[in-house]
Amino acid sequence: MQLSLFELEHEHCKPKFQLMDRVKVQLIDEQIDSELHHYRKYYEPHILNKAGEITNIQISGSGTITYEVDIYGVKHHLLEQELIDLL
Repeated sequence: MQLSLFELEHEHCKPKFQLMDRVKVQLIDEQIDSELHHYRKYYEPHILNKAGEITNIQISGSGTITYEVDIYGVKHHLLEQELIDLL
């Protein structure tokens, strides 16, 4: 079996969560992404510490994993570092 360069490049980019997983939103560490930290803190504090369900997963060309999370019927696009698994 042959692997393409694309497959090797994104082999390490496996999503931590799966579709339909229940997750809780946490404030991302300011050292990871200062702009996103402040945006969520001041413009979207209503989603922090709220539970939601993953409805879509996207992996960008650079390997960034973004999750679409449904929180009370509203979809939010969040990074993996912003989510905690609810078991």
